[in-house]
Amino acid sequence: MHSRVLTPTETTQRLVQIGLDQAPARAFAYEDELRGAAYAWHTHERHQLLYALAGTARLDVDDASFLLPPQRAALIPAGERHATACRDAAIVSIYFDPAAFPCPVASVRVFEVPALLREMVIYARRWPVARRPDDVAANTFFAAMADILGPLLDRGATYRLPRGSTLPVQRAIECALRDVSRADLSRAAAFAGATERTLRRRFREETGVTWRAFVTRARVLRAIDLLMSPSASVTRVALDVGFQSLGAFAAAFRAVTGQSPSEFRRTARRSPDGEERSV
Repeated sequence: MHSRVLTPTETTQRLVQIGLDQAPARAFAYEDELRGAAYAWHTHERHQLLYALAGTARLDVDDASFLLPPQRAALIPAGERHATACRDAAIVSIYFDPAAFPCPVASVRVFEVPALLREMVIYARRWPVARRPDDVAANTFFAAMADILGPLLDRGATYRLPRGSTLPVQRAIECALRDVSRADLSRAAAFAGATERTLRRRFREETGVTWRAFVTRARVLRAIDLLMSPSASVTRVALDVGFQSLGAFAAAFRAVTGQSPSEFRRTARRSPDGEERSV
């Protein structure tokens, strides 16, 4: 699906049209109708739970980027400047009045989505932006959802990718994330309009990590997504994301997640009652 890139003006007009900040209810759901859209930088007056029912969304904040497949969600604090790209994703967002949220949210948090929360997001679509603010069932439901979210917000550092502060570094990152299996400094430098030497230096200055470390982390994050497929083998995933050996893949994966690829897959596929579930 081709992306529709909205300008800042179009993004503002779209958000006003939807009425996210003008809604009378303290919490509600919004199912994005613009499949494949990329929204320019903007803010909301409410906390936003951003979740992709299918596909992979991308979330950018000032100092980081996050990839959000159906296994992960992001909570974006009210007032946090951000940009989103739906790509091929089917997005549902839940908006919460900060005054009604049970805990403070200082920064974007990205976390694994338990089965219960996923089902609640799906169910919440019956209460859209224009819902009645005095609907007792809806108010009770969203309050329970907020309580479930609270403990999840301490997780998620694993999924953070640095973003860079200048256009050349940001373009190099964009080049890498388009296809992590082929991420290469020379290709990224050409895409960014910089020499390899300059890009290598500026990349570390702006992100705090080397180009190689960034690519390794990006490949592991992509591998996490692929490992959720019931038919995926660890060997196939390692090759698909650009690792040349299983040993290198296992070492990099453990450094990021604290588990081996096989351990992570077993844990991620296990339902709350301890049974393996299909994904």
